[in-house]
Amino acid sequence: MKKKITYLLTLLFSLSSLSGCIGSEMEMVDDSMDMMDGPIEVCSEENIPEWHVGCELPSFDILDENGAHWNESSANGSGRWVAYFSASWCTHCKPTIDALDQSILPNHLLVFNKQAGNDSSNMTEWQLMIEDELNRSVNRPFLHAPALSENLTVTSIPHVLLIENNTILSARIGLWNSASEISMWFNATAPQSGYTQSMNSDMSGME
Repeated sequence: MKKKITYLLTLLFSLSSLSGCIGSEMEMVDDSMDMMDGPIEVCSEENIPEWHVGCELPSFDILDENGAHWNESSANGSGRWVAYFSASWCTHCKPTIDALDQSILPNHLLVFNKQAGNDSSNMTEWQLMIEDELNRSVNRPFLHAPALSENLTVTSIPHVLLIENNTILSARIGLWNSASEISMWFNATAPQSGYTQSMNSDMSGME
């Protein structure tokens, strides 16, 4: 009789211990489900965050000034990278490309022209003009990209995007002439978006 009582007590203890393990595992699952039920950013035509931050970069396939192909996959092969949108007529953008070229590592910066029209499509001419203004070589891919610019609703320039895993992490709009600030932004865990400096860029009549 004593053996039966001892056996029953042992069995009950084992079952209670087991139920505790199962309970804790279920609580962990419930907690993870609660985290998954949080707000998830959906990037669609009906719901696009400001400057597309958090959205996937639209697909593109563009030749640079040397005839090399660039797309979202080849650019992303360099890890985190920067997309700089501007136009050849934008003289107030020069300090931004200057600071970007000084702070961003090779193969981590693409220069996109947002201006449509054949008179703005010569990327070699634009590169040479920038090099002449900065008085140094700028060995970056220059891409004629009015369609991509339109997809991203690029209006005010300079318009700078930080991209990782083909997702737009951050957007900075306006004149930005601090290479050190750009370097910190590029390497930040949570890079901030917003206007860099006040700029008077009336785009009317320039489309």
